[in-house]
Amino acid sequence: MKVTLEQIDELRNRVNVSYEEAKSTLEKNDGDLIKSIIELEKKKGRKNESKGNFTSFTDRLLSLKLSIRNKDGETVLNIPLIIVLAVFIMAFWVVIFGLALAILTSCKIKVYRDKNSMNVSSLKKNMKEAVNKIKVKSEEIIVDEEQPLTKNDDNDDNEIIIE
Repeated sequence: MKVTLEQIDELRNRVNVSYEEAKSTLEKNDGDLIKSIIELEKKKGRKNESKGNFTSFTDRLLSLKLSIRNKDGETVLNIPLIIVLAVFIMAFWVVIFGLALAILTSCKIKVYRDKNSMNVSSLKKNMKEAVNKIKVKSEEIIVDEEQPLTKNDDNDDNEIIIE
């Protein structure tokens, strides 16, 4: 079946795809607009699921920690692995020196998953709370600055008292 430009435009308006993708899907479904819409929505749903994969990957990365314990079992260092990786990128020799020192002093180095660590959603929530607090405080400061300064009539006219 031949696909018309009107069908392609209609499909593009409903599903937000390219002309090429709309045309090939319509041809595959013999010009049936409803079947084409359903197929393209299923494809888009799979693409949106990949965004969840990034969040889950980030959550897993944030939950990894590096622990260094001395001979007596006391924790010398216990930090998120992402910080170690960031320092490794910025200051390669610092991380190498620290790990070499830990090995030479017979420390136990362990990378583990912390079940009570932060995740992306808690970071977003904390960021929103911080932004809202800053917004409220800045609005209070602006309101305070807009109020006129008061003069004390008992003193000299050149003095201004700020309360």
